[in-house]
Amino acid sequence: MVTFTKIEDVSGAYARKRSAAGRTGLRHGRLLAVVLIGAALCAAPTLATAAQSAPPPVVAITQTHQTSVVAVPKFIFHAGLAFGAFHHFIYLPFKAGKFTSGSILSKIKNYVLAGGAALFIYHEVKLALADAQQNKVLKVLVTPLTAAVSLFNTIVSKIKGHSLDATTVTSAQNSVTSIEGQSKTNGSSITEAVPSASQILAGSAA
Repeated sequence: MVTFTKIEDVSGAYARKRSAAGRTGLRHGRLLAVVLIGAALCAAPTLATAAQSAPPPVVAITQTHQTSVVAVPKFIFHAGLAFGAFHHFIYLPFKAGKFTSGSILSKIKNYVLAGGAALFIYHEVKLALADAQQNKVLKVLVTPLTAAVSLFNTIVSKIKGHSLDATTVTSAQNSVTSIEGQSKTNGSSITEAVPSASQILAGSAA
């Protein structure tokens, strides 16, 4: 009987110890669950914000492609008007001596027309440059178009001062010829067009 009593005492003590350990483990488990739930709730807004701020790559790629495709006809349009205006209002009249010969009124008239055209040309060449920068095929024209923008800016100044010279006009003609040739080689032929009087006065084809 004594032996059995000791075994029962030991068994009871072990059971009480396991029960206490179980209650402690349960409390720890509940605490861990609370911590994990709190951490998840804190992280949720951050994850939601990150999901909302992430840019949609497919839409971005599509918009870039559309911009590149539209840039080609826009380039042809602006370059065609700019170069057509240059030949009609500046190059051909200059070659015909209309800025240096004839009556004073005639020369003033030609300079006024050339001045308005030069501002128009300068604006349109800048737009053509911006279009070329948007298309991989046209990017070979960025450097010559940049030079053309600078050259036509010089022409604007010289026409205002009634000091347009053969060297400047010839340089502009060579620049235009080169750009048209390179553009044609790359599959984007430029068709020259003479802008209307309203476009010249507005300084833009828009």
